Amino acid sequence: MTKKSIGVGVIGCGEIAQIMHLPILKELPGLHIAALCDLSRKVVDRLGDEYGVAARYTDHRQLLADAGVDAVVICTYEHASIVDAAIAAGKHFIVEKPLGFTPQEARPLVGRLEASGLVGMVGYMKLHDTGYRLGLEQIARIGRPKTIQLHNLAGRFDRYQQLYTQVRGDDVDQALLQQSRDAANASIEVALGPDHAGYRDLYLTLLMLGSHNLSVLRGAFGVATRVDYAAAIGPSHLLSVARVGDDIPVKVEIAFGAQYEWWDEWILVHGERDEVRIDFKNPYVRNTCATVRVKEAGGEGVTRECVLDAVPDTSFRRQWVHFLDCVENGTAPRSTLQGGLDDLELAVAIIKAMPPRA
Repeated sequence: MTKKSIGVGVIGCGEIAQIMHLPILKELPGLHIAALCDLSRKVVDRLGDEYGVAARYTDHRQLLADAGVDAVVICTYEHASIVDAAIAAGKHFIVEKPLGFTPQEARPLVGRLEASGLVGMVGYMKLHDTGYRLGLEQIARIGRPKTIQLHNLAGRFDRYQQLYTQVRGDDVDQALLQQSRDAANASIEVALGPDHAGYRDLYLTLLMLGSHNLSVLRGAFGVATRVDYAAAIGPSHLLSVARVGDDIPVKVEIAFGAQYEWWDEWILVHGERDEVRIDFKNPYVRNTCATVRVKEAGGEGVTRECVLDAVPDTSFRRQWVHFLDCVENGTAPRSTLQGGLDDLELAVAIIKAMPPRA
């Protein structure tokens, strides 16, 4: 018997939906685009025409009520309330990171998803990167690390945005968008507390950029056990030292704003005799993967370095293949809501390890 194709509704048809999710959903067997939703009617109609999608909405609640939608991908600015609504509507989902703006928003969702029996994943696509998966094998090989470095200064986004034609709408009420941003800011300030509310923008840097790196760390070494030190180097640049496993130190450096022509994101694991470094590519580049560099003893007085290449693929595509496997075969999701909550709690802990700033 032929398996039923899963109808996916796309909620939020902005940049990442247009660059990655929509093309992949169109290409992959077993999935099809069942409905589109965006605050911009112009965007919904242009993309609906381009992808041949008749069901078009500007209210996510209407999309979630559509019987032709089996699952959704959530690509909006605010996530937690839509995740909650998707669970209530009985829809499987992938939600772009972060799961919520605060642990308080995210925590109830973990239990609700578990009780529902649905498949829900946080969109940490780097966990599916073929180079990262290869790197995990090398990290396991070198034994207990002495220390770990987690680094993301990013680089110029505009170089890669220009690779794609995007549809943008000018018909959205800007006051409505500002209201959403204001509500998120207020909830963040409450979560950070009065002594650290002044780090709100730095916390957002952690969520919007660094949460991918926190997930990569967690995927390799489990949930961080504590934060020893944190400092603001600039308005969107932080440095921290955390601990994972049996007291292994991790230096964390995250920043927006570097104008590098290269993409500067990596994790470096120092063992007793060997080192493993995983260099990630710009997330907007398709059909590529992280590069793994291994430095090891090659004999007495000899150092050997090698570069390991995994099969190139698009991590977003692999994420959707994994999601389909979870829905159809009951495979356990690699990227869970509990993991998304763990990353939010670590982000708060990093900020609260800084000196007070009201």
